[in-house]
Amino acid sequence: MTRGRRGAAVAVVVTAWGLAAAAGVLAGAAGGPWTTDRWYLVVDVADAVVYGLVAGVVLSRRAHPVAWLVALTAVGGGVAAVAAPLGELAMADGSRVPPSWAVLQNVAWVPGTLALILVVPYLVSAERPGRVARAAVLAGIVLTVIVMAVRLTDPWPWPDGGEPFAPLAVRHEAWARLADPALRWLYGAVAALGLLAAGHAALRRRRDPAARGLGWLAIGTALIAMTFLPLVVRPDGTEPAVVLFTPLAHLASQAFFPAAVLVAVLRQQLWGIDLAVSRTLVWSLLTGLLVVGYVLVVAVLGLALPEDGTAVRVLATVALAVGTQPARGWLQRRVDLLVHGEGTAPTLSCIGRHLGSAATDEEALTGVAVSLAASLNLGCVRLLDTRGEPLAAVADPFGHGTDGIEIPLVVRGRPVGALSVTARPGERFDRRARAGLEEVAQVVATAVYLAAVSGELRESRGRLAAARDDERRALRRELHDQIGPALAGIGLGLAAARNLLRDGPDAAGTLLARLRTEVEACAEDVRVLARGLVPPVLAELGLGQAVKELVMRYEADGLAVTVRDDGVGEVPPRVAGAAYAIIAEAVRNVARHAEARTCVVELAGGRMLTAAVEDDGRGMGEELRPGVGTSSARERAEEVGGTVEWGPGAGGRGTRLVLRVPLRAAAAAKEEVV
Repeated sequence: MTRGRRGAAVAVVVTAWGLAAAAGVLAGAAGGPWTTDRWYLVVDVADAVVYGLVAGVVLSRRAHPVAWLVALTAVGGGVAAVAAPLGELAMADGSRVPPSWAVLQNVAWVPGTLALILVVPYLVSAERPGRVARAAVLAGIVLTVIVMAVRLTDPWPWPDGGEPFAPLAVRHEAWARLADPALRWLYGAVAALGLLAAGHAALRRRRDPAARGLGWLAIGTALIAMTFLPLVVRPDGTEPAVVLFTPLAHLASQAFFPAAVLVAVLRQQLWGIDLAVSRTLVWSLLTGLLVVGYVLVVAVLGLALPEDGTAVRVLATVALAVGTQPARGWLQRRVDLLVHGEGTAPTLSCIGRHLGSAATDEEALTGVAVSLAASLNLGCVRLLDTRGEPLAAVADPFGHGTDGIEIPLVVRGRPVGALSVTARPGERFDRRARAGLEEVAQVVATAVYLAAVSGELRESRGRLAAARDDERRALRRELHDQIGPALAGIGLGLAAARNLLRDGPDAAGTLLARLRTEVEACAEDVRVLARGLVPPVLAELGLGQAVKELVMRYEADGLAVTVRDDGVGEVPPRVAGAAYAIIAEAVRNVARHAEARTCVVELAGGRMLTAAVEDDGRGMGEELRPGVGTSSARERAEEVGGTVEWGPGAGGRGTRLVLRVPLRAAAAAKEEVV
């Protein structure tokens, strides 16, 4: 599919309506009695007028094959309408127009009309036709070509009535006898394939609830197909009822079918013609109502005031002028209901289905964008985050216009992104469209917010899992590298002490005393690990006292640790636990790896919790890289909304770790979670 062809749309409308007008003028010039052929003339004129308008509306938006086939029907009907009175004039005066023109009345309408019932029902869809539909379309095209060939080669009225009318007549007696029966069988095939096309449309409607309007299309196709049955059952048409049935049934069905096509297109929101159809329907219906109303008012007032024709016309004009605006408003509301549906309710329902069935956040947001584009006939839809980066985007395959708007997405007073949309080519956003978008934006904002929260939750879970893994690895390292070897050494010492009890009790006593010291050291290490995981004093006395109790363990190792508590005050449990773990890991690293003599722990509260650990050791060095401890500390700080930094200590000596956590942000996060 391509974009609309406005020039072609105007040309089709002008050509079809011009031919219809010319047919009316020529019919008046030809005169003569009202016969069955005049009813076919009315059918052809109606085809030119109605299908010319439909083709122009669709072609102005999309150069879809259906639009070209409808245009073919309109122009073919116009040509057939002009050919009929030209044939009558030629009969009256052979010098004016060749008699072969008369055959156009029976040929020009064939390709367009047969395409309507054999091809168009399979193409009114947003999806590509399937294998069965493509086969049916091919069969319809072949059948149309065969009907055209028979019509153009029929030698009638030769050999009994003179020269053939058909321009490609085959003058063969066998063909002259077979042409009419062949047409009868071909019309039977047209009726059969038309009913199959109607059944296919009805089946699609039953299988796909979203394919709205196809039921009307199925009815319209079946009606046109059945108009060919009299040509099969009673080809001679001797009875008056049969003679009139075909043109009148064809006229009625041709009035219903274009409406069915438009209903199917509008209900499925195909090809972006809703705006053009809305304006066209309002204009057409209002014009028709004005004409009918004027006639009725003049007729009624003429009965009441028969003596003054001028007064009747003046009163009729005033009455219509007063009622024009209310009538236009009433029509516009009904047409908008047909074109746009029940406002934003279908859009919200479609968004809800996508959100309920989406497996991932990305799929959910993409589904929201697709729902908005399809339900509101938008050219492009983009969901943006707070930085302006696209979260999801979808564009109409036919492009988008220049008219665009951006609606902020806000949840609980906080911006979560923006909804950026553009109209389709040739369309602009009116107040109705903007109001609908603003109403839908509330739901879209909630979807974007939930997707963001879900993403943050996944990241938080990942960080927590990583932190747990780091703690397990650290615990495993402590057990494997420290406590495990110490216990193994104690076991060997006990075995040696048992051997010494026989030969040297004094030496055994000395060894057992040393082993007792090592056991006490191992027990202390186990207590340190246990307190590091769940320090009881933290919950009982607060962060400051817990840190002071922590540093007392390192005095025996020769490390002087000083705690400076500037009144840290009450700290939320999550923040206190993270800060305690970071400080404990930092002091442990100082005792084991820094080769320091002194270490200072500084605590400060208020709006911002600040904890600093500084030593006078050898420092981290440029050649060192962050390890498990630094990664774990950073993860813990980020979990509570804080930051942790490392750098050289005072005078460039040692290492200084600084933890900062906004306490107000942590409290707000706690309240939001609760």
